[in-house]
Amino acid sequence: MTAEAQGPAPTAPAEPTWRRRARKLAYAVVLLQLVAVASFLVMVLLGERSRLTLIALYLPRHPLLAGAALCALLAPFTRRRLLVPLQLGVCLVVLFPVMGLQVSIPSRADGERIRLASYNVFFGRLGRAELADEIVAMNADIVLVQAANGSFGELLRARLPEHTIHQEDELVLVTRYPLRSVEVPPKLDEDTPVMFMKYVVETPAGALRLYNVHPHSPRHALFSGEETQANIANREAQIQAAFTAARSDVPPFILAGDTNLPVLSSIARRHVGGVTDAFAEAGLGFGYTFPAKRPWMRIDRAFGSDGVRFVDARVGPRGASDHLPLFVEFVLDPAR
Repeated sequence: MTAEAQGPAPTAPAEPTWRRRARKLAYAVVLLQLVAVASFLVMVLLGERSRLTLIALYLPRHPLLAGAALCALLAPFTRRRLLVPLQLGVCLVVLFPVMGLQVSIPSRADGERIRLASYNVFFGRLGRAELADEIVAMNADIVLVQAANGSFGELLRARLPEHTIHQEDELVLVTRYPLRSVEVPPKLDEDTPVMFMKYVVETPAGALRLYNVHPHSPRHALFSGEETQANIANREAQIQAAFTAARSDVPPFILAGDTNLPVLSSIARRHVGGVTDAFAEAGLGFGYTFPAKRPWMRIDRAFGSDGVRFVDARVGPRGASDHLPLFVEFVLDPAR
């Protein structure tokens, strides 16, 4: 029997109208999400230049991840072949560079581990006695405290009489090691405080220089356009001064504290160089430390020079502060 005798081949049933419309809607949703992610990246990469880009930098990134995951599920339904790998790539971009996920496998290091904690205590507004209990329970060799009120150092001395404790304004050092020297840096131009302190402690592995930092918070600039530019300029000057002082010092050194520098900060890109980020080297997860109740920013950070090898970095539990504490362990490795 010939092909003509068999008759025409059966045709596939027409796609229902509702399904065709749903497919178009899914395609539109995925495209809209791609535009939103691209716009966010552009604003963040422009850096802390305006109130708009500043707000974008400090916004929670979880909605971006939720949107990217949803659109990854919708992409196959659109029947656009290139959209599926593109959307998977967007998910990876949002998860890693945008949200800052770290999957680090720290190398093993010989030598005595030094345990350091950094903690913004929010001026004791949620409980001074509770904060002192937390710091005692940390059992850290070194604790760098930021945002302490004027008598917090005295409270800690009463609780930790065997430790050396030094307080200068809102910055406090607590250490079981001998304190060799303290340096109060001069103010910046226009009488702007530098917001960092330098200490030298004598560890079992030798002298270690410590920089306790807490540049101005962007909080007021986020809600008042009149303060935005001055706040950005002051914070950048404070960050630049701290890292310039540390890099010009004799290694090894650790610079840690509430840096107010989230992931993708352009200020960090310009001035945080030549050092190792503790969480990037030895952390697992996002490392978010603020706000304590539902954290979405990694702004409490630690950095090390040559001669410092980080072997652990993690965020502590919620306590009597609006920040979570950061714990790092490291060894002094002259060969590094």
